Amino acid sequence: MGKLSEHTRGERRGDPSRVLVIGDQSLLLDALRIGLESENLEVATVGTNHESWEPVLQAFDPYLVVFEASGQAGEQSLAVISRLKVTERVVLGIARDAVSVAAARMVDAGADCTQGLDDGFESLLASIRRCLSGNVVMPLDQRYVLESLLRQHRKAEASRWLRFRELSPRERDIFASVYEGLSAEQIAEEACVSVSTVRTHVRSILSKLNVHSQLSAVAMARSNGWFAEAS
Repeated sequence: MGKLSEHTRGERRGDPSRVLVIGDQSLLLDALRIGLESENLEVATVGTNHESWEPVLQAFDPYLVVFEASGQAGEQSLAVISRLKVTERVVLGIARDAVSVAAARMVDAGADCTQGLDDGFESLLASIRRCLSGNVVMPLDQRYVLESLLRQHRKAEASRWLRFRELSPRERDIFASVYEGLSAEQIAEEACVSVSTVRTHVRSILSKLNVHSQLSAVAMARSNGWFAEAS
């Protein structure tokens, strides 16, 4: 993650009395709307589908966008933050946990700061107030913690995929068929190769994965989510 520079309200677009809340947890969005409107702020809430929030963003013209991704910040959520980043609004990301890979990935995608639901609703409102006042810089100690967490996560992910990536494309295809429960004969017929060729590939797969049986290989693939994520 790059160094976060300080921003003043004048360097950002939007009406400082307006907050757009994007998310799919209706109860949380309603609570935020009620809490912020009680402080004489204008609030709009909308779902995470870009066809829903992008027209509202343009028409409502908020200074602050609060993006709720309290589940794990998947690629779709990170894409939303990246799109918001180029609109020159202040972006506050909400994660389920303040210190989490999800929060770290949101900052890495461009969120100015993040807030965890585990810190409580009042803390979330306080963070929103700070952003509206122009204080959108994430504390360095919090940022360093998230950067370290993201580095560790990426290192673990690289290690998790290392053995799988050592397989050749043909071996991955055959392994996928083994994973689905096909026999050597069925794989051979499907791939238009001999059964002995399939068995040779299977032996190579087991060797590269450092396991002694197809059952162990399948268990390793399942525990690491190789085929679920690769697809």
